[in-house]
Amino acid sequence: MARNLLIVESPAKAKTIGKYLGEEFTVKSSVGHIRDLPKEQGSIKITEVAENSWTFEPTYVISEGKEKVVSDLRRAVKDCDEIYLASDPDREGEAISWHLHEVLKSVAGVKPFHRVTYNEITRVAVRRAIAEPREIDMPLVDAQQARRILDRIVGYKVSPLLWKNISCANNRSLSAGRVQSVALRLLVERQREIDAFVPECYYLMGVEAKKPGDSQSFIAKLARLDGKKPEIKDKETANGIIIDLADSRLEVKDVKAQPKTRHAMPPFTTSTLQQAASSVLGFSPGKTMKIAQALYEQGRITYMRTDSVNVSDQAREAAKDFIVKYCGSEYYPEKPNFYKSKEDAQGAHEAIRPTDIELSPKRATGQLEAAELKLYDLIWRRFLASQMADAKTTVRTLSIAATKPGIVHDYLFTASATIIDFEGFLKIMKLSLKKKTKDGEDDEDTDEVAYLPEVKPGDALEALRWLSDEKKTKGPTHYSEASLIKALEENGVGRPSTYAQTIETLKAREYAKTEKKKLVPLERGILVCDWLVKKLDSLFSVGYTAQMEAELDKVAEHGEPMNRMLSDFYSKFIKDIADCASPAPDRSKFEVVFSLLSEVREWKEPVTKGKRTYDDKAFYESCHEQFENGARQMSSRQFEFLVRMVISYENQIADAMMRLKEAGIGAGSTTVVKADAELVKFSFSVMDRLKGLDENPFLKSLKDQWLKEKPLSVKQLGILAKALCESCGELPDCDEIRARLSSCVPGGFTLQTEDPEIEALLKVFEGFTDWRPSAKRGKRVYDDRGFYNSLKDQFARRHSLSPRQVAALKRLIDVYKEKLPKLDDDSGAK
Repeated sequence: MARNLLIVESPAKAKTIGKYLGEEFTVKSSVGHIRDLPKEQGSIKITEVAENSWTFEPTYVISEGKEKVVSDLRRAVKDCDEIYLASDPDREGEAISWHLHEVLKSVAGVKPFHRVTYNEITRVAVRRAIAEPREIDMPLVDAQQARRILDRIVGYKVSPLLWKNISCANNRSLSAGRVQSVALRLLVERQREIDAFVPECYYLMGVEAKKPGDSQSFIAKLARLDGKKPEIKDKETANGIIIDLADSRLEVKDVKAQPKTRHAMPPFTTSTLQQAASSVLGFSPGKTMKIAQALYEQGRITYMRTDSVNVSDQAREAAKDFIVKYCGSEYYPEKPNFYKSKEDAQGAHEAIRPTDIELSPKRATGQLEAAELKLYDLIWRRFLASQMADAKTTVRTLSIAATKPGIVHDYLFTASATIIDFEGFLKIMKLSLKKKTKDGEDDEDTDEVAYLPEVKPGDALEALRWLSDEKKTKGPTHYSEASLIKALEENGVGRPSTYAQTIETLKAREYAKTEKKKLVPLERGILVCDWLVKKLDSLFSVGYTAQMEAELDKVAEHGEPMNRMLSDFYSKFIKDIADCASPAPDRSKFEVVFSLLSEVREWKEPVTKGKRTYDDKAFYESCHEQFENGARQMSSRQFEFLVRMVISYENQIADAMMRLKEAGIGAGSTTVVKADAELVKFSFSVMDRLKGLDENPFLKSLKDQWLKEKPLSVKQLGILAKALCESCGELPDCDEIRARLSSCVPGGFTLQTEDPEIEALLKVFEGFTDWRPSAKRGKRVYDDRGFYNSLKDQFARRHSLSPRQVAALKRLIDVYKEKLPKLDDDSGAK
C-alpha cells in the first residue's frame, strides 16, 4: 500500500489522477456523497434557544448503497500515513470532503487529513494542489448544509399541504421546492401571458429593386411613410399604398457607411454553456453536464460547475501563442481581453476552457466520443475566440425614395448590409451578424440583406415589384430549457450546479413537458403553482428566493453563522405556514363530534405500523382533554380525524350521520365523497378482463376495499378509471369503455400518441440477456429485467411512459451501456 491516500468523487477521475501520481499515492473514489440526511421526518433537530432564534442540527446516515464504499475507504485509511481529500472545488465538493473526514477520522486516529483542490485535472495542476494543501473550508461546508436544511424543511413542510389541498391523480407525488417551485412559477406565469396575448395584424411594405444592368436584386423595407414609422394594420391601407406606388421610380437619397466593432463573448460559465449547448447542439442541460463531467474527468476541460469568467495567466499565454502561431499576430488584441464576472461569482474558480489549447477539435477526433467532441468543439472555440481581437465590420445603408407625379404619400425605403472588414474572433467562432429579437432569434422585420449594389446618391434603381407582407405581432413564447436557465440566472434564483436537476425534476414530477424544444407547464404543475402563489406567495417569489441565495453566499464567503441565517428564514417560514393552514371549525362543532364519540363503548384494538401506534381511544381522549383545557387551539386536521372516527363507529352511535348533517358537518367539508357504485362495479369488471392490472399494489388494494363492501371515493375511482382507459386497448369494446369512464378521470381521458423516442429506448434492450442478478436493499427488491419488462408491457398498453419512468429507463441504459451493442448517440439515452 502506498504511503499516501488521495480520495476523489468518481472512479473515472481516480483513474486519470492515478496516472499522474505514481506509486507514492493510492487513489480511491467515494462515488459522490457518502452521507446524507435520512428520508424520514426528524432528520433535522430544531431547537428554539431564544425568541426568533433556533439551532438546526442535521443527523446524517451513510447513503443507501454506499456501505461497501465506506468500508473500502476505511481499510485504505488504516494502511496509509496521510489522507488527501480531493473532491470538487465547490460547496458540494467541500461538503463531501468534510463528510469523508467525519466518517474516516475514527479510523485515521492521529493521521493527518489534507484538503486539496484544482480547477483542471492535469499533471501540473494536481501535483501543485498536493504541494499546497489547506484545511477544510467550514464556511463553505456550512453553506452547503444550510442549503440542504432549507430544501429539506421546505419540502417536508409544504409538500404535505399539497397532498391535502390539491385533488389530482397520484397527488402523493406532488412536491414543492425552494428553487423548483419558483422555476415552475416562471413557466406558469409565461403560459398565462401567452394565453392572454391577442395577436394583431400588420403589414410590412417593401420593394424588390436592382441597379440597372445588374443581375442581382435586393429587398428594401418601407422605413418612413410621410416622415413617420409606418403602422399599417389593415389590408385596405396596404393595397392603397401598393396602388399609390405603382409606376413610381426609385432614387437613391443617401448612402451611409457606419463602422462597427464586435467584441468576443467571454468564455463559458456553467449556465452559458448549458444555454449554448441547448441552442446550438440541441443538448438538454442534464446531457450537457453529464458530457462536461466526462470531459473534466478525462482532463480535457477545467471544472464545469462555475459562475466565473476568469482565466489563468498560463491559459491566457497559451491561447496567445496558439492565436499568433495559427492565425497571425493581428488576430491577437493589443491588450489581452479581460472579462468581469458577476458580483456573486466565486472568483477563485476559472471559466470553462480546454486544459490544452493545442488539442484542437480536429486533433481530438478519435480521442473523444461523438457527443463529447461536439461539446468540446463548442468550449474550445468559445474560449479561443474570447482571447482574440475584435471583429471589424461596416454597415452600409441605402435610403431610397419613391416618386412620381401625383403620388399621394412620401415614401422612404431602406436596406442594410454588413461587410466584414476584419474577421478577428469570427475566424474561429462563426456567428450570425443579424439583429436579434429579445428571445435571441434573428429579427425577420429588419432591413438587413446579404447584398447591396455599389451606388451613390442620385442614382436611379429599377423597381421590380412592390411588396406587401401580412404579419401578426408575436406574443411571448414558452421558455426553452436554455432561456429558463437564463431567466433563473438573471433573477439570482438557484445556482449553476442546480439548474439541470431543477428542470429534470419539473419534468419527472409531470409539472412540465418538453414540446417542440419548449417547456410547457402541465395541469398538475399549474394546480401546484396556483395553490402555492395563493397561499405562500412571498415564500415562492423570485425576489425572496434570490435573497436566500444571497444569504447562503454570505455564509460561504463571509462566515455568516449558519444558525442565524436559518433562523431568519425559519421565523418567516413558520408564520407563512401557519397563515396558510385551514382554520379549525368553531367549538360548537367540536362539541357535537365529542358528544357523538362519547357513545362509543367498544374501541378498536391499537395497531402498530413501524414505529407508530394508532390508537383510536387514546387519540379521542387526548383531543378531548386538549379541548377541555383550552391551552392549545384545536386544528382542522384533528377535526377531520375525529369526524372520520364518528363514521367508522357509526354502528355504535345512534343516528350518527343524521346528527352530523344537522350540525352542518357534511361530506362537502371533511368526509370522503363516494363514487358512483355502478361505475365502480363496471370498472372492476373491466379490470378482471385485463392481464397484469391486478398486480398493481394500489389497484389491488382498491379492489380489496370494494370486496370488503367499503365504498370508493371519487378520487380513487378517477385513478382506477385512468388506468383502465390507458390499458384497455386490447379489448374489442375499448371505445365504449373509454367513453363510459372518461368522465371519471380528472380533466377527462386523452389517448396518448406513441412517442418514437421511448420506443427507440425500449428497443435498445431487445434480445438482451446479460442482466444483473436481482438485489434486496432493505425492504425493496431491485430487479432490472423485471423493471424493463414492466415498462415494455406498459408502453404496449398505454403507448406512453411517465417522465419519471423515461428518466429511470435512461439510467438503466447508462448502467448497461458497455454491454449494449445498439446503444449510440441517437438513442436519446445520454
